[in-house]
Amino acid sequence: MGEHETNRAAPSPTAEALWGDPISVYTREQAIEDGVLVDVTDWAGTGPDGMLGGFTVPVAITRTLWTVLDIDPHDGEPQRLDWRTRVRERGESTRGRAHDVLWLAAVAGRRRPTADRVRYPVLMTVAGAAERLLRKRVLVEARIDGDGVTIGIPGDF
Repeated sequence: MGEHETNRAAPSPTAEALWGDPISVYTREQAIEDGVLVDVTDWAGTGPDGMLGGFTVPVAITRTLWTVLDIDPHDGEPQRLDWRTRVRERGESTRGRAHDVLWLAAVAGRRRPTADRVRYPVLMTVAGAAERLLRKRVLVEARIDGDGVTIGIPGDF
């Protein structure tokens, strides 16, 4: 090799070049419509319903993580005294829990601006054995792609 030549590997082929056109594509919009993702862009953004230092791209939370965050009663559900009720009585809300996840995702993203994914712990009150309340660190992952940011439990991806 000459003085200015480098030993570079050939670029890898794209998935389409290797396998051909996809048979089917499941879009972010379809996942939101199906309930697989929950759109929290308004809460995550910098607008009037958002947060200071919020995201400027669409943000969604996976259904698995949303199930952990969502402690609010819903229309049509029977009222029951469970761990979620006790957590609400302590002053927590779905919006507040989501804000913690979103804010920490923004901070983790700013700490690693070139990463396409970041993991970070969030301290949350969850149900333990016999519906006992536990303060637990929940590991959360935020992924950045061409459609925005998706936040969930690492096993969701």
